[in-house]
Amino acid sequence: QRQALDQLENSGFATAEAYRAKEMLRWVRLATTPQAARWRLTNFLNHVTARLDDADHLLDPVRQAVDTVRRNAKRIIRRWKSGHSNARLEALNGLFQAARARARGYRNTATFACIIYLLGAPIDAMLDVFHST
Repeated sequence: QRQALDQLENSGFATAEAYRAKEMLRWVRLATTPQAARWRLTNFLNHVTARLDDADHLLDPVRQAVDTVRRNAKRIIRRWKSGHSNARLEALNGLFQAARARARGYRNTATFACIIYLLGAPIDAMLDVFHST
């Protein structure tokens, strides 16, 4: 299977270029520090852009994806600093939307913000602090 994959990657197909770009982006995601991620992301953008410059028009969606990565590079690097994944943020957003739906809307935005903090805050850690004192 490895030999077949190598043959496909070196055959010059547009699919192989798209696959190579995807794998390089996966390589960026495996970085362990923000500095390593920044270095890998820069290498990814330079390498993929150079390979796509004279590539077939079939790779236009890949070019658009690379442009999106380039525009959002600072936000992508922030992922290593925050420690939150998109899955966690989407889960929190789901909780907040459910709270809004349950209340049928809040009259006061401060009340809604308070409910958001109560739902999203790590209450267990705060209770442990109160019990230990």
